[in-house]
Amino acid sequence: MSAEVIAGGVAIAFLAAVCQSVTGFGFALVMTPLLAVVWDVKLAVATSLLVSPMSVAMMLPEVHTRIPLRRVSVLFLGFLIGMPLGAFLLDTLDADSLRIAIAVVVVAAAVALYLAPTVTGTGDGFFLRVAVGAVSGAVGSSTSMGGPPVVLYLLGRERDVDTFRATTLALFLPTSLLAFGAAAVVGVVTTDVLVLAALCVPSVALGLLLGRVLRRRLPAERFRALVLAVLVATSVAVFVSAVSAAG
Repeated sequence: MSAEVIAGGVAIAFLAAVCQSVTGFGFALVMTPLLAVVWDVKLAVATSLLVSPMSVAMMLPEVHTRIPLRRVSVLFLGFLIGMPLGAFLLDTLDADSLRIAIAVVVVAAAVALYLAPTVTGTGDGFFLRVAVGAVSGAVGSSTSMGGPPVVLYLLGRERDVDTFRATTLALFLPTSLLAFGAAAVVGVVTTDVLVLAALCVPSVALGLLLGRVLRRRLPAERFRALVLAVLVATSVAVFVSAVSAAG
């Protein structure tokens, strides 16, 4: 692992933590595609899966009393159903195909999250929650970015900001750890992944602190739009690079 990868990983983790602290989600959406630009894509996924729950664990005490346990438990059940498919894809897809998948997920999530405030959710039954969790499990275990399906589901159904944040954080902590375990089982967790994850801890803590300050001064919608614009541009570059390499 080069010094450039270490420096890039630490800086990207800081940016991802700021984004998550301000908006309540988006750590893997920021870290995975950006880290995949400077490092092996499967190692980037594994690192994101390990660092993400660290950031969640630091934030969860702020909102732990607002966790809707019934909703989170059903979403978690769905995640367990979808996780084996995601682990299979992580194991079998080659690097370029995985880069393309990551780019597509980020662009689709960015567009959906941009349009989401204009959409009103209808229904909130058991099977819908299981389905959302299953999609999150498949996408999260293969690309580390299982948040968008859950966020889109909640945006139409949960208006209380603290409960929204509590739901995402309470779900992402165990699901990220499980997805990381699946990544370890299929052999994409290396010593370099563990070292980089450990080096990212201080920058994640600093990013969360800065995000807390920005949350009081910067409208979350404006910040989110800026982050999503940067991610779309990065993901298009990743997509073009992967297609060119595959061709």
